[in-house]
Amino acid sequence: MDDICKYMGVQYSTTPGFYRKLPKHRETYIGIGMACGLSLERINRWIVQYGGKKRLYVKDVLNDLIWIYLIHVNFCGKKHLQENYYHKFEACRDSMEAVYQSMNIESEGEDVPTCELDEEAKRVVFDPEYAELKRFVKKNIRAFHSAYARPKKLLNLYIQGILRVKNEMKTGGRKWTLNSLRGDLDDSMINYLTSGIKYVPKSKKTHISVGLAIGMTAKELDEYLQMMGYAPLDATYPNEGMLLELLENWESAHPLQRCFKEKYLKGNSTGVEMDGLQKLRAVDEMLGLRSDLKEVYEKSRELRGNCGKCQKFPYMSE
Repeated sequence: MDDICKYMGVQYSTTPGFYRKLPKHRETYIGIGMACGLSLERINRWIVQYGGKKRLYVKDVLNDLIWIYLIHVNFCGKKHLQENYYHKFEACRDSMEAVYQSMNIESEGEDVPTCELDEEAKRVVFDPEYAELKRFVKKNIRAFHSAYARPKKLLNLYIQGILRVKNEMKTGGRKWTLNSLRGDLDDSMINYLTSGIKYVPKSKKTHISVGLAIGMTAKELDEYLQMMGYAPLDATYPNEGMLLELLENWESAHPLQRCFKEKYLKGNSTGVEMDGLQKLRAVDEMLGLRSDLKEVYEKSRELRGNCGKCQKFPYMSE
């Protein structure tokens, strides 16, 4: 324990804070894992399973990639207590940021699947000037600009399906756009959906809120969360357990939204054909999902006699 505390730069204790209860920050799991010379796979499992955070993602070039690089170097070198790679993060990031911002996406490299990039990153060796890491980033610059493309594509599939129905059924007025959904979606969600890789929420709770706002139920949320690098919804966590129960009840009471998703979002050829009014009702159900859950949640808390902060539905901004 003394060695781990020294490695991480925290005050020594026979029972430090990270030993008494599960840490809240990814960097704490990374520090403990690196102090023990563990692999990226083991550290990622800790982050997701015990921290409830997003796994380290190789295409997150100015944060996660740097940790991945340092963890691999630390693991392969077997010098985790002699050479402190954990404390090289800030210097490495500063060095990389200047180079990355000057790179021209149009002039270099091709997009690379994440799994291939993961394997290539394992072979980047350490040098004091981070020259090998810089070459790796320059070679794969397009890949880093495609970060989070798959989960964003899934969200946009829902958005475009909703807007298509809204526009088909409108009888006048302006065309429905993403901005027309303000009120159902928070401003921060609109920013996320339109910002490319510049803004990606870091909280699992925020990503759950985004999914709920566009009508995702349990299986769909799990698919999206896992694309983002999080664990699926877990009934052993109080908020997520509550949410799973509410979603199950809501789904059984709203069959139209399920039919719409199967036929018009997932492209199931055997799905039920729906007329315009049915599709409109289905997308309105999807947009109303968060509000419906909030109402049921807060009413149930009221009936149980709970008061104060615990009455607030955790996936809805006030």
